[in-house]
Amino acid sequence: MGSETKIRVLLVDDHQFAREGLRRMLEIDQSISVVGEAMNVDEAIWQAGVLLPDVVLMDIKMPEKDGIEATRLLKEAYPECKVIMLTLYEEYFAEAIEAGAAGYLLKDIKREELVQAIRAVQEGKVPLSPLSKEFFAKFALSNEDDRAALSERETIILKMIAEGATTKEIGEQLFLSEATVKRGVQNIFDKLEVRNRSEAVAEAYRRKLI
Repeated sequence: MGSETKIRVLLVDDHQFAREGLRRMLEIDQSISVVGEAMNVDEAIWQAGVLLPDVVLMDIKMPEKDGIEATRLLKEAYPECKVIMLTLYEEYFAEAIEAGAAGYLLKDIKREELVQAIRAVQEGKVPLSPLSKEFFAKFALSNEDDRAALSERETIILKMIAEGATTKEIGEQLFLSEATVKRGVQNIFDKLEVRNRSEAVAEAYRRKLI
């Protein structure tokens, strides 16, 4: 794979050892180029403006501003930049997705899985750590009216979105045209009052729809 097609990644973590470990893990893969590192939020925003990364791997716990705030600021300044939260903590999932994160992974992830997640985010998918059902239950409304608001097909599409399926993949598995899938996805967004796939997944877990 040529250098011009590599996925440009920025590492944001206040621990140098963590950044060095991530760099070593990622640079083995020929499809990824680690273009920079930042140890705090202000440095991350500056680096993003200079380096224009495709994907930012973001820690949550950092001095002064945290990774949630950093994600919100990054998405406001550079909407095309995709942020994956890479953290030790499960409990900030909903906040991270609401702030604009495209993925949420735990730091014990294997190298191959992390590389796959970065590729998935670049392709518009939503990689998520297999967080426990007990955790998601904390955010559940368990409202039958919410479930009834989505059709059976829309619920299936929503589950496939949560699994990271693309529009094309959903169409192929459900024998639907891409245009039909896109209309279904937009209907889901409208009914859940969200703007994108990441928010739809977060809202679906919050309402316990999937």
